[in-house]
Amino acid sequence: MKETENADLRVKKTQATIKKAFKEMIMEMSPSEIQVKELAERAQIHRKTFYLHYSCIEALFEDMIQDIATAYYEKIDAIPADMPMTEVNRVFFEYFSSAEPYVERLMCAPEYQEFFDKSLRVILMQHNRARHNPYAYLPQEEQNIINIFLTKSSNNMYRQWAADGKKIPLERIIELTGELLTHGTHELAK
Repeated sequence: MKETENADLRVKKTQATIKKAFKEMIMEMSPSEIQVKELAERAQIHRKTFYLHYSCIEALFEDMIQDIATAYYEKIDAIPADMPMTEVNRVFFEYFSSAEPYVERLMCAPEYQEFFDKSLRVILMQHNRARHNPYAYLPQEEQNIINIFLTKSSNNMYRQWAADGKKIPLERIIELTGELLTHGTHELAK
């Protein structure tokens, strides 16, 4: 039993070391520049050790995305499933604004956006809709339109806020984006 626990601890430590090096590389490089060789050097492991844990860089990306999703699930699952969109939006903005810097880079840096949108956005929406789907009465195609509007809008509003240097206070951006998601621009026009 002790030997298994030690092996599990070594696996966890090695994966943590790999992920730490990977996060640093995400902050410095585009996805195409990240190579196993340099990652292994940064993590101070042999390349073969990397391949004992991950089949390729993409598998490591997927593992990191799953980590981000799991942390988000903890936050979103803490609110009742039928909370209004304004509260779901609050969790989204609070989570991403307080996440490690590499998470925001994955979400906001142009070279990572496509990867982010294809993976994490879809995972998060599936999770949210599995908990509570206020649009379930609509045909699937109409639900798809609503869901893409909500997810793309949330992501792009967050990206714009970040691009503008987060000059709008967090509470105000949550209020503004919540209003936009629930009522559109009609209530804001004067």
